Amino acid sequence: MNQPFITKFKKQYNTDFAQFIKKLELQAIETAEERIPLYVKVNMKNAKRVLDIGCGSGIVTRDIAHMTRGQVYGIDESPDMIQVASEILQPYDNVQLQVSSGEKIPFYDNTFDITTCNLVLMWTLHPQQVVNEMARVTKQEGVVLASLEPDYGGKLHYPEDPKVDPIFAGKAIAEKGGDPHIGRKLRCLFTRAGLQTTVGIGNNRIWSCEEDRSYYQHARDFYIHALRQADISQQDIDNWEYAYLRSLDEGIQLNFFPQFYAIGKKQETK
Repeated sequence: MNQPFITKFKKQYNTDFAQFIKKLELQAIETAEERIPLYVKVNMKNAKRVLDIGCGSGIVTRDIAHMTRGQVYGIDESPDMIQVASEILQPYDNVQLQVSSGEKIPFYDNTFDITTCNLVLMWTLHPQQVVNEMARVTKQEGVVLASLEPDYGGKLHYPEDPKVDPIFAGKAIAEKGGDPHIGRKLRCLFTRAGLQTTVGIGNNRIWSCEEDRSYYQHARDFYIHALRQADISQQDIDNWEYAYLRSLDEGIQLNFFPQFYAIGKKQETK
């Protein structure tokens, strides 16, 4: 997403929403090294029909459209998100978008070779219903893929900050209605949907301090905003940021945040 698009978007929508779109872009860039190998593993290239649940701004859907020769369908509950996705995906003639919920997917049974979602189940009120629906619309012998679902219970960070760390370790997610521990539940969700299931952690590499700094510089506004929303005082925010940047300068900062994936194969009905 280029800067002119962000500028135009801020004029059309409020600043918070524009910043959220920017966060999604950074997130997609950050997680590409985890998602792309999974797309290769499930043979995305040769899928004739792919469904992306909760496609959001379309940035991840764009990666899928790049990788497949088939038709890609994206659904999201938010009309605003679909409008953004329509602009981002305008160059692609193999993508169709519509407003709809993952809890009631508007397609027939056994329609798609691959049905996928990314960072969706964490924000879903009824994740089992979503996975059940994903399995329903997937063809027999097809694949259901949750490419990225975090688990904040496994988040490791050093040096520690007792005031700020809990906010970025799931507290802020829970207060917004999300499930900060969804990652550990993927095997259960997929198995109960009748899928032959494999789970794993996609991010085995720990970032260097230079990589952490680069990401923070891009996402700083988002983090500062999150701390203010959590009623952290400006003085405490300043102290935290100073200590964080100093730890990067010293080369001692370490972050690990497990991102789980699940691959479910739909068994042929006998």
